[in-house]
Amino acid sequence: MKILLFLLPFLLFANDVKETDLVNCYQIFDQRRGELEMQLEKIEAQRQAFIALKDASMNILKKKQAKVDKKLQEVNNTLAKIEETKKQNEQLVEKYQKILEEIKKAQTSKIVQSYSKMRAGNAAKIIQNMDMNTALSILSKLSPKVLSKIFSKMDAKKAAVLTEKLKSYTPKEK
Repeated sequence: MKILLFLLPFLLFANDVKETDLVNCYQIFDQRRGELEMQLEKIEAQRQAFIALKDASMNILKKKQAKVDKKLQEVNNTLAKIEETKKQNEQLVEKYQKILEEIKKAQTSKIVQSYSKMRAGNAAKIIQNMDMNTALSILSKLSPKVLSKIFSKMDAKKAAVLTEKLKSYTPKEK
């Protein structure tokens, strides 16, 4: 019993300490919980601000992308028009080249016919004074009968040179 009397003050004091410690712990936990709730509110506010910023950025990006897409479409349309115009121009060039060829053939044909109908002496004098390529062009298209008459009326040296050149002559396309 002496021991019990001896321990009684300690037990009473220990009981007193536990209640104050518990009260202090509850106060500390309440205070800490308040701090944590404030931090959670700050984090939530920051999260909301981040979401708003992200949405605003996405809207701006979408608008810019729409502008870029519109410009790209305009460029593609312009390129398509250019390609179409290019094709039309190429077709016109082809058409006009054929017409020009036909005109040149008709013109050459008329010249050749003129020299065919001309007297051999007159044709020989004219051809002797022409540049070599033009003379060869005309002579290459004349019939052998007309050609022989013209050569017979020409200076022998000039006729020999034209004959040599005529053997290896190939008409040049312009």
